Amino acid sequence: MTEDRRRHVPASPAAQPSSSVVCLLSSVVGISVLGAALLANSMTKEVSRDEQMYCTAGVLLGQGQMIYQDFSYPSQLPYHPLLLAALYRSLGTTHYLLAGRLVSVLCDILVVILILLIYRSIFGPDRRAGLLPGLAAAVLYVFNPLVDYAAGYAWNHDVVILGVVASLWLFVTTDFQKRSRFWRMGLVGALLTLATCMRVTTVLVELLFLGAVLVVAGGPVRNRLRTALSFCAAALIVALWPLWVIAQAPQSFWLNLVHIPTLYGRWLHEIGKTYGKATLTLDALTQPGYLALLALGVYLIVLGWRQRSKLDRTERQKAVLVALLPLLFLAIAYIPPTMWHQYLAVPVPFLAIALAYPLAALRRHTEESRNPRWYWLTCGLVGAAAMVAVWAGPLILYRCLFLAVPEKWTPVEFHKASVKIGAGFTEPGPVLTLGPLHALEGGRDIYPELSCGSVVYRVADRMSAQERQITHTIGPESLPELVRAHPPAGIIVGVEPSYFASLEEPLRKLVPPDWLRDTYGDTLQVYRRR
Repeated sequence: MTEDRRRHVPASPAAQPSSSVVCLLSSVVGISVLGAALLANSMTKEVSRDEQMYCTAGVLLGQGQMIYQDFSYPSQLPYHPLLLAALYRSLGTTHYLLAGRLVSVLCDILVVILILLIYRSIFGPDRRAGLLPGLAAAVLYVFNPLVDYAAGYAWNHDVVILGVVASLWLFVTTDFQKRSRFWRMGLVGALLTLATCMRVTTVLVELLFLGAVLVVAGGPVRNRLRTALSFCAAALIVALWPLWVIAQAPQSFWLNLVHIPTLYGRWLHEIGKTYGKATLTLDALTQPGYLALLALGVYLIVLGWRQRSKLDRTERQKAVLVALLPLLFLAIAYIPPTMWHQYLAVPVPFLAIALAYPLAALRRHTEESRNPRWYWLTCGLVGAAAMVAVWAGPLILYRCLFLAVPEKWTPVEFHKASVKIGAGFTEPGPVLTLGPLHALEGGRDIYPELSCGSVVYRVADRMSAQERQITHTIGPESLPELVRAHPPAGIIVGVEPSYFASLEEPLRKLVPPDWLRDTYGDTLQVYRRR
């Protein structure tokens, strides 16, 4: 009896602050290392075609042009360009790519912090017990090969994930018996609508959260509806600006959201540049970093189901939402006509978070049985999975060495080259290029019809002349007519990879024979008047 009591004696007041300091320092060190890895990943990536579209939309919106009404913005809704436009205007910067990527890096670091906070909350009174499992989950997120591939670009992917993870943290930490549930669920509705109005498929996640609010709120129907009303009211307020933007150009919006992506997907299938969905899924899920997380998730969900009685009713309901999110994001990855690797990166942070409730239930079981071996064995498996992820991705840490030389960061080198290119154009007028960011960061104007680079240009001639006029787009066949009406100050080619070099042939043919040619880097050719 004496031994049992001694085993459960609370820590002394002096020991508790010391333990808290150790936990705090561990968290800071873990977040710092993972944050450095995320920043290094972003700053060493090559410039992608999609980034040209996202950043250019932010620049044009900041200049007073309207999405859909004045330039094309396919597949997406307008809040991400608004975020970038506000950032560019407030900072007064022309480092558009760098600013866009830093936004994504900040979002990824906040996701890491929120993963730790979610684990801390789920593990209950002894929140420090969730620190090590939370850090392991964060490692499984950052070192996942598909997250490493997708994170850090200047696109809406990272912001959308942050919006959903922040909503999940608010949902998990809400006491639905208190009045604070109203403003907290209102904030959840606002965040999810922001995410939906960046990437439209997130609406399915928003509907799942709304259903979870109605279930977890409990009590009579009136109480459930009142709680859901705050969610819906905030969502409606946030949706007002995108709805207004759509109302200004409804035909263009529909063509951008549905028709152009359909044509684009069809074109990719015709030239054999798509992945089979089953093949891509199998390839992704069998990579060591992903496979370790997936196997661990299946094991813990089965284990958690057996120990579900250790969670109270509300916790079990919240655990269901947490478990459904990665499955829903996996299903969403199959909705678009073409599937890409980054779609399978989205479920990863939610799968890492889904491990928390089974671990917390197992810990409570071992505390009651006073036999912690099974819990620590499971924690060892979590740690081993994290080590496998690190072992499979050593380059993720190695890249951190490049952080010491900011001049070599991809966005910084891109900006230097763009400024040099822009200074070489002496004539007024727009620059003709499928890489609009090169011209914009160099202080030059572009053709709004080519604001998406080659994304829409490839298939624009498959639309009718009226549809091209509505969407403000141009294709290879209709390009000469545009140039005759508005002659360029210069032409930049070499933006596309070698296997798509033929897309730039129509631009090369428009170069007058007496223009000068300069070469920048290994690929860019710049033509300008003598």
